[in-house]
Amino acid sequence: MLGAPVSDAGPDLLMDARTELAFFVMQTHSGWMVRADGAVYGPYSCSEAALTEAVDEAHAAGLFGFASVVLVQQVIGQPYDIKWLYGHDPYPPI
Repeated sequence: MLGAPVSDAGPDLLMDARTELAFFVMQTHSGWMVRADGAVYGPYSCSEAALTEAVDEAHAAGLFGFASVVLVQQVIGQPYDIKWLYGHDPYPPI
């Protein structure tokens, strides 16, 4: 399921009753950015650096009880793909 568009995630990836916190990785005119709950991280020179930061922040949020997820938009205007889910994917990522 990872790497699938968010709309295709299905019920098996639905998060439990914890507060959800999504980290969005996207490309902008300034470079790659991470956005989550009003916070903005970056810019980063490449998607890999932004993804690493997003996973680190999502993992930290998960330790505080948030149901955190990292979503990546590879191309502007395209749907976001789920790249990392707290409690489901290994940390640090393989």
